[in-house]
Order: sequence, then structure tokens, then C-alpha cells
Amino acid sequence: MPLIFETKRLQVRQLQTDDVDNLYSVTSDPELTRYMDNGQPLSYELTAKWVEVSINNYVTKGYGCSAVIDKRDGAFIGFCGLVRSEFAEPPHDAELIYALKKPYWGQGLATEVAKAMVDYGCESCGLKRIIATIDPENSASIKVANKIGFVFSRTEPDSDGLPTHIYEIAGQ
Repeated sequence: MPLIFETKRLQVRQLQTDDVDNLYSVTSDPELTRYMDNGQPLSYELTAKWVEVSINNYVTKGYGCSAVIDKRDGAFIGFCGLVRSEFAEPPHDAELIYALKKPYWGQGLATEVAKAMVDYGCESCGLKRIIATIDPENSASIKVANKIGFVFSRTEPDSDGLPTHIYEIAGQ
């Protein structure tokens, strides 16, 4: 279980093949996926593919989507990571993604893990710029982005033609 980093309350580690069920508990929840991609929950098969791609990304890029674990009880509470995006310009840019299960909302955990992931991306992966693509109606993620230093850049349509706010933060 390759640990990537720890925060005060969380452990962040690489996803593993046996995380599919835990990740699916997030990606299949309509409330959690409302602002992700096309807003639809993912199938079990697509979630398994996501884990496979994430494992490969850690080998080839040094980063990917990661498991977020509650230090208190070892529970899998969501995901956070750095991924390629249609709005990022490889190899020095990536997109921050995250989602936590609803019982963990409103405790500052998203801010805590997102800030640590940005630091990891800039300091350990050499990223020059990290973006966050946020649905204009997702006020919680906009607050997180602003709290950790992201700056609004522009609004563009995503691959589904939906308006997407692009936020950016420069690396070191």
C-alpha cells in the first residue's frame, strides 16, 4: 500500500486493484458524481478501469488518482489526485480531482487533502501548473479552490458542451 503523503487527519495512498469496491461506493453515488464529468454515476466496470489507469499513471507519470483514508479508523472516505485533462497542457500541467463521501463533508477535509495534493504535485512531481475544472454551480468546490490558492482563469465548454470554470495555481 504505497503511501503518498499524510495530513493531520488523512492518509493518501495509491489506489490498488482491491480498492474497486471502495471507489465504486463513491463513483456510483449520484450526489457525489453530480459535478463530475457528465454528472452521471460510473459503472462498476468503468470504476475498475479508473483504478487500472491510476495504477499505470503512478508508474508512468509519478501521480494519479489516490485513495483518501481517515486516520482515525482506516476507512476509505474518497479520492483525490492529479490527472491529465483536456484543459491541462502536458507534461508540466495536471488537473486536481477529489470527492469525499457525504458523512465527511463540512469538516474541512476536502480543503486539507486538496491543499496537500497540490503541494505534492508541485514539490514532488515538478508540476508547473495545476488546474481545477469546476461546474459553475458547485459552490463547495469553488470555496475549496479559493481557500487553497487557486485563481479563476476562464469559463469554457467541456467535452460535453457544458460550461466549466477553469481555476489555476502555479507550481514552484
